[in-house]
Amino acid sequence: MGESSIRQTDEQQAAVDAFVRGDHLAIQAGAGTGKTTTLRMLASATPQRGLYIAFNRAIADEAKARFSRDIKCRTAHSIAFQTYGRRFSARLNAPRIPSREVAAGLGIRGEMRIGDRKVSPLARSYAAVRTVLRFCYSADDVIGAHHVPRMRGLDSADKHQKLIETVLPFAHKAWADIQNPESGTVRFEHDHYLKLWALSRPVLNYDFILLDEAQDTNPVIEQVFNAQRGSAQLVMVGDSAQAIYGWRGAQDVMTDFDGTKLGLTQSFRFGPAVAEEAYRWLSIIDAPIRLSGYGPIATTVGPVERPDAILCRTNSGAMREVLNALEAGVKVALVGGGGPLRSLAEAARDLKAGHKTSHPELFLFSSWGEVQDYATQDPSGADLYTFVELIDDHGVDAILEAVGKLSDERHAQLTVSTAHKAKGREWNTVRMADDFSEPGEDDDGRPNPIDDADARLAYVAVTRAKTHLDLGGLKWIQDHPEGQPHGVRPDVPQLLPGEDRDFGAGLFVDLVPSSCWFTNVRYCVDKQDWERLRRMVISRAGRRCEVCGATKDPATRRWLEAHERWDYDNARAIQRLRRIILLCTDCHQTTHFGYAQITGNESHAFNHLMRVTGLSATEAQRHIADAFRLWERRSARDWTLDLSILSSADLTVVRPPGAADRARIAVTQLAAVERVEGGRRHEAQQASTSAVDDRRRVHPNSHMRWTAEEEARLIRRAGQGASLEQLVSEFGRNANAITIRLERNGLIPPAARG
Repeated sequence: MGESSIRQTDEQQAAVDAFVRGDHLAIQAGAGTGKTTTLRMLASATPQRGLYIAFNRAIADEAKARFSRDIKCRTAHSIAFQTYGRRFSARLNAPRIPSREVAAGLGIRGEMRIGDRKVSPLARSYAAVRTVLRFCYSADDVIGAHHVPRMRGLDSADKHQKLIETVLPFAHKAWADIQNPESGTVRFEHDHYLKLWALSRPVLNYDFILLDEAQDTNPVIEQVFNAQRGSAQLVMVGDSAQAIYGWRGAQDVMTDFDGTKLGLTQSFRFGPAVAEEAYRWLSIIDAPIRLSGYGPIATTVGPVERPDAILCRTNSGAMREVLNALEAGVKVALVGGGGPLRSLAEAARDLKAGHKTSHPELFLFSSWGEVQDYATQDPSGADLYTFVELIDDHGVDAILEAVGKLSDERHAQLTVSTAHKAKGREWNTVRMADDFSEPGEDDDGRPNPIDDADARLAYVAVTRAKTHLDLGGLKWIQDHPEGQPHGVRPDVPQLLPGEDRDFGAGLFVDLVPSSCWFTNVRYCVDKQDWERLRRMVISRAGRRCEVCGATKDPATRRWLEAHERWDYDNARAIQRLRRIILLCTDCHQTTHFGYAQITGNESHAFNHLMRVTGLSATEAQRHIADAFRLWERRSARDWTLDLSILSSADLTVVRPPGAADRARIAVTQLAAVERVEGGRRHEAQQASTSAVDDRRRVHPNSHMRWTAEEEARLIRRAGQGASLEQLVSEFGRNANAITIRLERNGLIPPAARG
C-alpha cells in the first residue's frame, strides 16, 4: 500500500511534536509501521541540517531518494571513510594476502598443541585477526582477553584460556600493523578504519542525527552516536523485539537510551490476523509495544499449498527446503545464495577424504568423524548437528549439486530464507518451516519455557507475511501456555523497595546453602516478570558487570547474569533477599565456586578470583575454604524466605520448591552433572573417527533425529529417576547424546543467561 494512501497516525504526530520540542527520541517501530515515513516526517518538520545513519548501503541509497537534499543519508562506514578511511585506500585496494603469509608476517610459526588439538599457524593467525575484528566491533579502547574468539574444539575454560595466552600478543601485533596506512601484513578491512575513526572521538557537524535499525547497532557505532548528544539532537528508531544479532556483537541500545520513548504500533504491512500472531511473540518477550493490523488489508492464517516464501530457523533447515523443492521440480531461490553452505560442504568433503580443511569453522578437526562426534557429543557443537545430519543423510555431492541449481529470486517460483536473512523483507504468502521446533516438557509433563532468542526470531518470521501466513512449524504456539498474549507491563523501578545496593559489593565466593537451593529469583517470579526485572538490572548497571566491568560477549559465552545477594538472620532462620547485582559469567561462576568445581571450571574460576580481587593463591585458597565451612553450617538448617523487595515492586512471586525438597532435588541434579562431566572426559579419551554405521551397531539410533514423542518420553523417564545407563539402553543413543538432550530440557540446570 502506497504511503500517500495512508493517513498520518496519532503516534506519528506525537513523534513529530516531541522532535519539534527538541527531545532526544527512542522510537520503537514495530514491523511494517512505517518507520522510514515517520523519519521523513521528522526531517520535514525542521529546516535544520540532519544526518540519517542507515544499517547498510542499500538502505542508505533508498533513503537518498526519499529524504530531502538537506538530509545526508549515509552508513557509518561511509562517514568514517570520508573523514578517516581515505588515507588507508592503498591498503583497502591491495591484493589479498595468503593466510600463511599473514601468519609468517606476524611471527606465528610451527604447530602447537592445546589439550588434544593441534593448532596450526594458520589457525592461530585466524584467531589473532578475528580478535582484532571483535575489538573493532566493541566500544573498548584497547584489545583485551575477552576479544579472543572461541574456537571449535577448544571450548573448555582452560583450553580457551591457553588460546588467549597464545593469541593475544599476536593480536596486538596485528593491530599495530593495521594502523600503518601505507602497507602491512594483515589484510585491511572496512571495520578497521571504522574503529580507528571512532577512537579519534569524531564530532558530527549536524543539528540532528537519525539512527535507523538501532536495535542491531554495534557498540562502536553506539559510542559515536551517543557522543554527539552535546551538539546534536539524537533520534534512534528500531524494534527491540527484532534484536536478533546479539550473537555477532550487535546490541539493542534502545531500552537504555536517555530520551523520550515513543512507539509506532499500527502496522501497514498486514491485517489483524497476522498482527494477532505477532502479538503472541511480543508478549512472550514482554516487548515495549504491541502491534495492530491494518483493517483494509485482508490477511488469513492457515495452510497454504504454494507459498511465495518458506522461512527457516537454521541454514541447514533452509537447505532441506531447497532439496525438497528441487525434488518436486520447483525453481527455488535461497536468500543470500548458497556460498556459505557450499564452503561447508566442500570442507566436509575434504575431511571425509582424510584431508585437513582451511574452513574457519572446521580447521581444528582432522576428520569428518571428529566433527560428527563434536556435533553429537559436545553441547558447544549443537548448532552443527543439523548440518552434520544433512551431510550424512544426503551426501556432499547432493548438497553441492543443489546449490548449483539455485535460481535467481526474480525467476524463482519459491524463495527460501532463514529468518535472520528475511529481516527487512516481505512476501504475500509465507510458510514457517518445520525446524522451528517446539520446546520439550519438564519432568512433570509441562511445556518448557520458550527461549527469548527463539521468540524474537519467530516474531521476525511471522511478520514477513502480507496476505497469508502458514504457521507450519510454529503452529504449536497456539497451544503453548506462553502463547496466550498479554498487554505491556510497566517497568520495574530502578531501586527495588528496601533494596540495599551497597550490600554484598565486590567478588567473593558466595555459596547458597543446600537447603536454600532453587530459591534464586528466576525460580521465584514468573517468566514475564523475570524478564522485566532482568532488563531493569542490566539497564541500571549500564550493561556492565558490577564487579569487574566486563560487558556481554556472546561469541566468548560471556553473559550478564542477575545474581541475588542474601542476608541470613541466624537468630530467626530467615534468608532475606537484600540486593540483585549484575555479574558477568566469570564473576558468577566464581561466586558459585562449588558448581565451577563440578563442571570442570575450577581453575578458571580460581584465577578469575585472584585477578579481580588481588588475592594471592594462598589467600584465595583460604577464602574458598572459609566459604565452604560457612556453607556447611548454613546447610544444616532450613531457612524461611523473605522476598519482600520483589513483592513490594508488584512482581508476581511464585512458590519455589519447599525447604525439605530443595536439597533432594539439587543432589539429584548435581549427581547428573557429575555423570555428564565424567562421561565427557571418558568420551574424549575414547575419541573415535568411525563411520555412522559403526556407531549404530552399538547405539542403533545414533545420528537419528529426535521425535517429539521420543523427547517427551526421555524427560518422563529421567524424571522417574532412570539412570544414565538405563536411558542409553532404552533410547539407543550414546551417553553424551542423552545428556545433551537433558541439558537442553533443563534437567541439568544451565547457568542463568542475561
